[in-house]
Amino acid sequence: MKKALLAIAMVMGAAQAHAFTAPAWACSLGFKGSEEGVKILVGSFEFNGKGDLACVSPTGQTAHYPVTINMKAAPLSPQIAFGHIDLYGQAADISLLNTNPESILGTYYVAQGQAAVVGGVGILTAVHTDFPELSLKLSLQFAKGFGVNLGFNKMTIALDQSRL
Repeated sequence: MKKALLAIAMVMGAAQAHAFTAPAWACSLGFKGSEEGVKILVGSFEFNGKGDLACVSPTGQTAHYPVTINMKAAPLSPQIAFGHIDLYGQAADISLLNTNPESILGTYYVAQGQAAVVGGVGILTAVHTDFPELSLKLSLQFAKGFGVNLGFNKMTIALDQSRL
């Protein structure tokens, strides 16, 4: 009986040690992936990648998640994009008014620009809202390939189940 109570107490203590209670998170997302397609207002251009999301709270709590990143604009939307570009980058994310860094996962609305002729650069700004939570993301990317991507679209960041 004592062993059973001790095991239950240890499990409950471990669960409490991993509980998140901070009201804000600063996160870093290192990623790589590729985008390709042809779209001048109408068409298809899509990015698929993988990354690692590392977060820290003002109270010193940390969290780490392997993630997938997907971006795909609507078939008719304000975007000029063509070619094939491999992207490697780092994104900074500030998440306010949430107690769980997993709140950073989800759907973002993105304004972005990338260009490459053999090599190049890109920048991305994104906003994720899930009232009352707010996440802001800014990314700098290095590009390889040939192409241009300027426009607005939707990005989804999800847990990478294959790397959990």
